[in-house]
Amino acid sequence: MGTRSNLRSGSRTRNVKGSVSVWLLLWLAVCSPSPAYSCPRLCVCYPSPMMVSCQSQNFSAVPAGIPYDSQRVFLQNNRITELRAQSFGFQTQVLWLYSNNISSIKPDSFSDMRDLEELDLGDNPSLRTLHPDSFRGLDKLQSLHIYRCQLGTLPGNIFKKLYSLQFLYLQDNLLQHIQDNLFSDLVNLTHLFLHGNRIRVLSENIFRGLVNLDRLLLHENRVRQVNRKAFRDLGHLTTLFLFNNALTDLPASALSDLSSLQFLRLNGNPWSCSCQARPLWEWFRQVRISSSEILCAGPEERKGLDLRFLREIDFAPCPMLPYYPRARVTYTFSTRTRWWFPKSGKASGGNSDKSKGLDGKKGQQQDNSYISPDKSQTKSYEAESALPKVKEQDYWEKYENEDSTIRCYKLDCLKEANGKSRGVCPDASLFLLSLSLTLTLSLSLTLHFLFPETM
Repeated sequence: MGTRSNLRSGSRTRNVKGSVSVWLLLWLAVCSPSPAYSCPRLCVCYPSPMMVSCQSQNFSAVPAGIPYDSQRVFLQNNRITELRAQSFGFQTQVLWLYSNNISSIKPDSFSDMRDLEELDLGDNPSLRTLHPDSFRGLDKLQSLHIYRCQLGTLPGNIFKKLYSLQFLYLQDNLLQHIQDNLFSDLVNLTHLFLHGNRIRVLSENIFRGLVNLDRLLLHENRVRQVNRKAFRDLGHLTTLFLFNNALTDLPASALSDLSSLQFLRLNGNPWSCSCQARPLWEWFRQVRISSSEILCAGPEERKGLDLRFLREIDFAPCPMLPYYPRARVTYTFSTRTRWWFPKSGKASGGNSDKSKGLDGKKGQQQDNSYISPDKSQTKSYEAESALPKVKEQDYWEKYENEDSTIRCYKLDCLKEANGKSRGVCPDASLFLLSLSLTLTLSLSLTLHFLFPETM
């Protein structure tokens, strides 16, 4: 009996040990770290969602062992020099590589990253060229940063099929020329930053296809020429910065395509306020936007004046130039239009209602550098107070329908005598009236002496 009970107890012990071993194996299989979740050395990994942080570790290459299901990978502030294919996981959505020493990006470096939404390659001063297929396959990319590099040119197909891109940062490079149709596939782009480059010309098709662009920054370049059709696709643009360039003139027809424009900065350019500036001056009279000052660099008599506040009489000697704004009311100013005075004898206020509304919509936060025209700017225009100025609504009410009591000029009086003008010259009328009365009286006296009996 004792032997039989010992056998039973031994079999039970073996069964318990076997069960424990099975459960232990299952627990280890489930709970042991998977190779896919291994973290590279010197990096910190966080699960749910998987994030790998390897910044500021002096890596000279992309560290091996980054989990393929990592959604966010941070590799900024290292010394990485080259990007190769299959260095990152196919599920990565955010990849930061700024502030490295990247000089080469292989064509297929990002080809497997179909879910990538944000890519930051900025502040890599050794990056001078890009392969045309560098960003091929990034169908979901929304934000691309390539700022503060040494890029001198961009391949024509570099942004091909990036239909989801919304933010493109290309500032502070060495770009001198932007190819036509370079951005034609970026139909959803809303922000384009090109400031701090060396761009000289904005050609006709440079911004073609950017139908949803909201903000365009082109300041601190060397822009000296803007094609009159350069902005024709930018109907949704609200902000345009062109300050600190080399512009002497800007076609008003180009600005007329910007039907949604709210903020415009053109200061820091050597503007010529001669006759060629008249269309731009007329455009500013018609729109209501927040704009910076536009100081004249010439001619000498207008140097330092603001182009927006010049008067009609300043352009009187200029020939009329064709100007056809799109979707805006067109006012035609004649160079021979006379300034008229109210019957009270006082000239109307100078800037009055024409300057209202240029400070943008109420409630919007604005840059302190924006300058809104108002009646307080009198230093440069004290001499103008003695000149005749009229309110805009009064001017158009009397335009080509002047008051008959206004005295005309000598040359105009001669034209009016020939029926070529609508005004009436009081001096000429009195003279003709007295002359007709004298002739009538002389004729009556002559007839009286010749035919006394009849009279």
